Amino acid sequence: MMKTNQQRTMAFIFLVFFIGIITSLILGQLIGGILPEGVVKDFFLTSHSIGWGIQQNNWIELYVIRFKTGMMIDISVVSFLGMAISWYFLRYFK
Repeated sequence: MMKTNQQRTMAFIFLVFFIGIITSLILGQLIGGILPEGVVKDFFLTSHSIGWGIQQNNWIELYVIRFKTGMMIDISVVSFLGMAISWYFLRYFK
């Protein structure tokens, strides 16, 4: 356990949020398998993509190399639940 006067490292914070992402993926699979088709299942599992670069032509040309940039994040109710769980663990491990 860490003392209360010590700062958390960025690696620890990323590890906790990575665990939250994995938790939200598992929750999504469980909810998808348990709930029948309908409004409640759609509410939990419908996601919206936020990001840039994947759909557009965002090519970066450096005369020799040409590549695309981009990043997309899918946001759903289950992903918020996973982030809340990871925030709880981050607060718990002070």
